Amino acid sequence: MAGKSKKIKIMEVCGTHTMSIAKYGLRDYFEDAELISGPGCPVCVTPSARLEQCVKLSKNKNIIITAFGDMIRVPAFTSSLETEISNGADIRVIYCVYDCLKTATANPDKEIVFIGTGFETTAPAAASVIKEAFENKIKNISVFSMFKSVFPALDTLMSDGDFDINGFILPGNVACVTGARSFRYIPEKYKIPCAVAGFSKDEIVKAVEFLVKNTKSEICGFENMYKTAVSEEGNVKAKNLMLEIFDLKDDEWRGFGTVKKSGFRLKKKYAAFDADIRFKIKEEKSRKELCRCGDIMKGKINPCGCGLFGKKCTPLKPLGPCMVSSEGVCSAYYKYGKYNG
Repeated sequence: MAGKSKKIKIMEVCGTHTMSIAKYGLRDYFEDAELISGPGCPVCVTPSARLEQCVKLSKNKNIIITAFGDMIRVPAFTSSLETEISNGADIRVIYCVYDCLKTATANPDKEIVFIGTGFETTAPAAASVIKEAFENKIKNISVFSMFKSVFPALDTLMSDGDFDINGFILPGNVACVTGARSFRYIPEKYKIPCAVAGFSKDEIVKAVEFLVKNTKSEICGFENMYKTAVSEEGNVKAKNLMLEIFDLKDDEWRGFGTVKKSGFRLKKKYAAFDADIRFKIKEEKSRKELCRCGDIMKGKINPCGCGLFGKKCTPLKPLGPCMVSSEGVCSAYYKYGKYNG
């Protein structure tokens, strides 16, 4: 009796895809495809050293920290922002970046620091806030930028000697900003088929079917399956705003190490709004992580390959960001059913 044929490995590069795939049970749906999660969660790729800097910043009694909810619970080395709230720190969960401006104008005697995380999806909104603060001379606001560009991380992933992925489901939300064209270099340079996809069950299934067909036919195709939201050029205004406000710097990613030209840093013109500069934040050395979030985001293992998953690491007591974030792989696996590794 012949053995089973090797499954085609397809990686989704978006945390929203990860949650949709888990919710609809799509990892068990395809006979000839294995769906693997990649570095699609911006909270998850944030290194603990930067989180530790956030914790120390929150201890300044003159500072009000504003952040999205997921960032509050991610553990750093010594504490978390959630723990610091119980210690008296003024840390506020926001749902829109513009809430930072409202907080700044309502508290002129305080320094407002926005903990900025995200890819090209959220960086433009932060850039808009910085520009408005600059033009309106709102001086008590700054951004602790942990914004990252997804493209250098994909290049690092594909350049790894152990890279073993046959196709990519590309993030439709990033492509809305950068345009489908920004991803077309992947099949051209790396000979890997790609599909930009939305987040419904049907759209993801169609993307997988396209990638499986391409792989079996040895075609390195590219398809934009999210044309209702994604154009070839993307959001030109948002892209120009990012170029105006940010430069790219070498930046650390959890599990990847330093990735060249992957982090968004405020340009010199806007340095007064850079929290790293404003508060002279000291560098934190990286330490060994407790869990294997880094390996999970590189597609080396799934959450069940981490011995802490579902045991010492749970949503109530998370040891790493993949279990905290609403887009985290471990969170998705735990919420929608534990899979065998």
